[in-house]
Amino acid sequence: MRLRSVIFKFVFYVWGTIACLIGAPALYLPGAPRRWLVRLQTLWSQSVIFWLRTVLNLRMEIRGAEHIAKGPVIYAMKHQSMLDTFIMHAIIHDPSFIMKKELLKIPLYGRLCAKVGNIPIDREMGRKSMKQMLLRSHQEKDAGRPVVIFPEGSRAAPGEKHPYMTGIFGIYKYLKVPVVPVAVNTGLFWPRDGKLKKGTFVIEFLPPIEPGIQKHDFMSTLEGSIETASRKLLVAV
Repeated sequence: MRLRSVIFKFVFYVWGTIACLIGAPALYLPGAPRRWLVRLQTLWSQSVIFWLRTVLNLRMEIRGAEHIAKGPVIYAMKHQSMLDTFIMHAIIHDPSFIMKKELLKIPLYGRLCAKVGNIPIDREMGRKSMKQMLLRSHQEKDAGRPVVIFPEGSRAAPGEKHPYMTGIFGIYKYLKVPVVPVAVNTGLFWPRDGKLKKGTFVIEFLPPIEPGIQKHDFMSTLEGSIETASRKLLVAV
C-alpha cells in the first residue's frame, strides 16, 4: 500500500500542477470565459477520483443525493481531510468555496481560485472580513452558485470536532437560503498525516435546514446533524 500511495501522490501533484498550467491562460486572455476554469476544475476532480479508485482502490459513495439542491444553497461540510477541499467539484455544479485567505497566496493555484469565484476570509480582520464574505457570498448566490463552507474552520480528526463558528449563521441569515449539512468519514482514508488507505469514503448529504430559524436553534440543529451522522459513518466502516 505504501508504494501505491507514493504513486498516487506523484500523479496527484504532477497532474494538479499541469491542470493549473492549463488554466493559466484564462488569467491573461481578455474575455476568457469563466466556464473554462469551471470545466477544468470538474474534470480535475473527476480524474482524481479515477486515480484514487485505480491506484489505491479507494472509492467514493454518495448518500442522500436527493438533498443536493438544483438552485443556490449553502453546503455546510464536515472537514476531516484534503479530500473535502476538492471532491465537491465532482458532485455539485460550480461550487464557490469559502476558504482561508492564505491559500490565495499559493502561486498560480491561488490566482485561479480567486478567478473562478472562491470566497477568501481573513480571520484576523474580524467584522470587516465577515462583511466582505457576506457580500461575496450574496454575489455568488445571485449568480446561481452554491456556497460551500467548513463551519469548524479547520480539519478535525475522525471522531473529534472543533467549535462551530457562528459565521455560518451570519451567511445563512443574510442569504436566506437553505443550509444542507454534509457529513463525511474522509479522514479515515486520507488523514492529516497523508497515509492513504483503501476502502470506501462516504459523502452524505443531510436534510436541509430551511431559512428563518433563530441562531441558537440553527447552530444546535446544524452541529447535531453533522456530528451525529459523521460519527455513524465512522462506526459503519
